[in-house]
Amino acid sequence: MIRLPHRLFILAYVAAILAVTVLSLIPQPQFDAPEGTDKALHLLAYGVIAGCGGLGFASWDRRILAGTTAIGIGIFLEVAQGAWAGRNGSVADALSNMAGVALGLIAAYVVLKLWDRSYPARVNG
Repeated sequence: MIRLPHRLFILAYVAAILAVTVLSLIPQPQFDAPEGTDKALHLLAYGVIAGCGGLGFASWDRRILAGTTAIGIGIFLEVAQGAWAGRNGSVADALSNMAGVALGLIAAYVVLKLWDRSYPARVNG
């Protein structure tokens, strides 16, 4: 049986950060999408990042650090997009990133609590 937190989620955390970084700095694809789709994608991407960090790291100090690191990277990427040809940095995108981090950490908390209830730690002795 898998245990939570699990190192595989740390790998997913790092991979998600790398993917978001690359996608944030390449030329923006042009596609027709409903208004607000971009903000929803930011929310989802940073929610996945923080959720993976929350399920990967063993202490809440490290989970919070993973979340604040994601926020810092998100702010950096928005500034970098403002300087990058063909991209625009956005305060609204940065706020969506932050909301995604908060929701991802909340989701990780809920999953860990449900996991503990379903699979309580066995005490040896």
